[in-house]
Amino acid sequence: MASFPEEPLNLSAADGFGYFPADINQTLQEGKYTIVRKLGWGPRSSTWLVEWEGGERAYWAVQIFTVSASKSAGTSLLPILQGPVYGITDSFPAIQDSFWVPSVHGEHLCLVMAHYGSPLSALLRHATSNGRAGLPIHTVQFTVLAVLRALEQLHKVNVMHSGVKLENLAFGSSTNEDEIVNLLSERRSEKAEIIGGFPAVRSQPLGNYMAEWDDPMHDIVHWFLQLAGFGHVQVPPYTPESEYNYSSAPETLLGNPTCGLSTDVWMLGSLAFELTTGKKLFTSTGPAFERLGEIRDVLHDNIPDTWRADPNVQALPDTDTSVQSLEESLRQVLTEYEAAAMRTRIPSARRRARGLKLSTRLEQRYSTAREDRPLHRRRKAALTISQIRNLNSDLLTQVHLPLINTSRINTHRGLGG
Repeated sequence: MASFPEEPLNLSAADGFGYFPADINQTLQEGKYTIVRKLGWGPRSSTWLVEWEGGERAYWAVQIFTVSASKSAGTSLLPILQGPVYGITDSFPAIQDSFWVPSVHGEHLCLVMAHYGSPLSALLRHATSNGRAGLPIHTVQFTVLAVLRALEQLHKVNVMHSGVKLENLAFGSSTNEDEIVNLLSERRSEKAEIIGGFPAVRSQPLGNYMAEWDDPMHDIVHWFLQLAGFGHVQVPPYTPESEYNYSSAPETLLGNPTCGLSTDVWMLGSLAFELTTGKKLFTSTGPAFERLGEIRDVLHDNIPDTWRADPNVQALPDTDTSVQSLEESLRQVLTEYEAAAMRTRIPSARRRARGLKLSTRLEQRYSTAREDRPLHRRRKAALTISQIRNLNSDLLTQVHLPLINTSRINTHRGLGG
């Protein structure tokens, strides 16, 4: 069987895939767009930099869905992107055009949007290659604030992002066409390698955004981070997708799984941990009951009574005291000052969360907060949600609060400076 360096181009829609076999210099939509570079790929799509010459040259990103994902994306995703979330925030991409393109696998949905720069994951890799466990705390704090701002706008219109993960954070890219032309000439796109009759092209993200892992805060406040990866966005009624990992959010692991706006905040907490430590907080890939057991052991918390009748909860394994706790993991990478703050905040946050029940009405009130609310009040509301994030119980307070304390960040500037 052919072995591909990136997406498996030979697997069909019947296999759950059906990637578009694009090639450099290929045209799309009757010559309107010309592919000049591959930017990346994921489980449901690949993304390409295209050149459009409609009076004057312009560059866009085209996300081309697999045949398997195109139908659901066209019926559920596209109306959301063209409707409630269109243009609501610079931190979330706006769809400029959409069309369908055929291939040997079938029909593919294509979405045209502004292109991204380097992924944030590149900075984390640079930090770890320089001997750090993860990114500096002030960098994590700013990143969390940027994501909170994007989520706040999405949640106001009751849109669940569902993809708050490291691979879905990227820097904004230059909109100066001359800069892009120079970048493309300096780092030419790799030619396709023919494998099994398909053109296999390697990804080359546009790394023209000047950011370093050890930037001081006065530089970081000028960063423009975008929350991408919108292939799983939802509007009510929220329904978890089978086989999709919501960063082990416990409500998605029950026998009768649920998800909601608070699931995004759980995922943000898991992201904050990964940025700080360079590791995933929850690593189990076993059945749902094993993953619930891991959450219980890592967070040193109890299963709420309201979940006791759930079959996956009833199948929980015995407590594993050898599992490293959240606090132990953080203590290994935090400075003494940061660890002291953690020891103070986590226990008090858990105590507060145990006495709170997050009703559907409260989450609805958060998601429809007024646009002109002062920034410091909006941020406080978002952090309150993170502390009491679970709709059904007092289990698993948002445990990453020491990392999500944004009170020291200078917020008088926009994300783009």
